Amino acid sequence: MKPKILFWDTETRPVRAWVYGTGEQYIRHDQIIDGDKFDIICIAWKWLGEKEVHYLDWDCNKQNSEPMIKAFTKIIESADIPIAHNGDKFDVRQLNSQRAIHNLDPINWPTTADTLKLFRKHFAFPSYSLDYLAKILLGKGKSKMSERDWIDIVQYKKKSVLNKMVRYCKRDVRLLEGVYKKGEKFFTPKIHVGVFNGKSKTSCAKCGNGSTIKMGTKVTGPGVVKQRYQCKPCGYIFTGPIRNTTT
Repeated sequence: MKPKILFWDTETRPVRAWVYGTGEQYIRHDQIIDGDKFDIICIAWKWLGEKEVHYLDWDCNKQNSEPMIKAFTKIIESADIPIAHNGDKFDVRQLNSQRAIHNLDPINWPTTADTLKLFRKHFAFPSYSLDYLAKILLGKGKSKMSERDWIDIVQYKKKSVLNKMVRYCKRDVRLLEGVYKKGEKFFTPKIHVGVFNGKSKTSCAKCGNGSTIKMGTKVTGPGVVKQRYQCKPCGYIFTGPIRNTTT
């Protein structure tokens, strides 16, 4: 068994505010138009290895995200590793915020992975935006959306533009999966796959195979001696507890 990996993305609504001009400026919270609130317009997701990208939206006319949030929470909680780009800082907080607004209980969050953090840690690209990474690694970028599209959805409730945003969001999820696969071999696994399958910590953390060879030892800062192992089938090198025999 491998952990169930979920790729997901959200699109959110802006809030309107009273301003004195255009250009960069500081906008206070009391300039936000009364009654306006940020919200989630749509959510798209797919499971690793599956072809279909699924989605939910807030209903063009009702503009109520609560049913969508409730439905997607069940999906999030069924995953072992939900993955989003800048998800820890943005998408996760968006879901938490909406659940608080709608007086819903907190999500039982699984171990999350954020591709923005992962790529910043392991690579030195000029940009870490999903659009740039997809163009460099996959040869294709995000779809085009404009600020006008958000206005047409929120203020004028145009179903055709909401459908365009859903397609935009679903494409982002496909790009996210593709970018993740390109970088995965460099990443430290979020879940030890061997332990996930009931094996010891000396099994491979990435593929779960128990056939490993010793690669010397490593002494950590606090003075703990750990064994280096290499997985025979997939080649992944990791550290684990000292053992007396080699499998």
